[in-house]
Amino acid sequence: MPKHQTTAAQAARQDATIGAKYTTALRARRAAAPARTAVVRFLAQESGYLHELIAGIAAAWADTGLRVLLLQETDRSWRWTLPSGRRQQPVTPTAPEPVTAVLWEQPTGPGTLVHHTCVWDVWGPGDRGMPARDRTPLRTALAAARDAYDIVVLLPDGSWTSPERELATASIAAVDLNDFPNTDCRVALPGTYEHRGAPLSPEQCAAVLRERHLSFLYGFGLAALPIEPDGLIWQLHGKAPVDDAYLQRVDRDMARVGLRTLGWATTEPLPLRPRGRLPTPEQLGSPDFVRPHREIAARLRQVLDVRPA
Repeated sequence: MPKHQTTAAQAARQDATIGAKYTTALRARRAAAPARTAVVRFLAQESGYLHELIAGIAAAWADTGLRVLLLQETDRSWRWTLPSGRRQQPVTPTAPEPVTAVLWEQPTGPGTLVHHTCVWDVWGPGDRGMPARDRTPLRTALAAARDAYDIVVLLPDGSWTSPERELATASIAAVDLNDFPNTDCRVALPGTYEHRGAPLSPEQCAAVLRERHLSFLYGFGLAALPIEPDGLIWQLHGKAPVDDAYLQRVDRDMARVGLRTLGWATTEPLPLRPRGRLPTPEQLGSPDFVRPHREIAARLRQVLDVRPA
């Protein structure tokens, strides 16, 4: 599905330019538009500590009555299995079977959160002896999910830096920040664990964030295509060392270059957090876990223009 497909909101703005009231036009467009499944791809240079954030957003969607699927790629280590013995000959290993688990479900209503793990692609003969990647398994899984879910979240096993352009309807950049760059030229204070440095303005901070954490969006080399995310989410370790006014100015500078910030999430410091794992069903069903993710989930839902079927 094309990434830049016209949404009801965009069409309503076009109606408003010719004299129609925007809210009336939007209501009419949404009523006339067929319900479609949103396929979301989160982009990240380092994704190890983002599973909790993404699962929290998905759980918040399910809590509002949406049917959400976390579609995760099977661990790719099964591809490289070789037979034992003196003569090592490559073989075609057997792919693991798909696994489906219901993580959370409303007692009454359609809201549900399901986790499905399956193979996304297979390798076949290609040009000049090089293998070609066939994404038929992923397309098949998405086709089966379109009638059963409102939102599908793609969780790849490998790199998170390149979106599935032909499959995802929205791409959201997510960045895990261990160190918020509000100061520069820092030095350690003798006899302490503290650092001192020159303060950065919010605009300088935004430039450092783009340079250090968002460079993967703009490609590497002539063959790489730039990625245009539909939104941007930051995850901080603990409380931000700056106030809300500072963060708002950072957001405005990001918007100046076309990066729309959807929110600033906070999480536990690194020693207390699991890496690369989804939360347990008990955590996902806890209101205390879902509550901090509701605001970002609501903003992202507006970007997706998704309503319960």
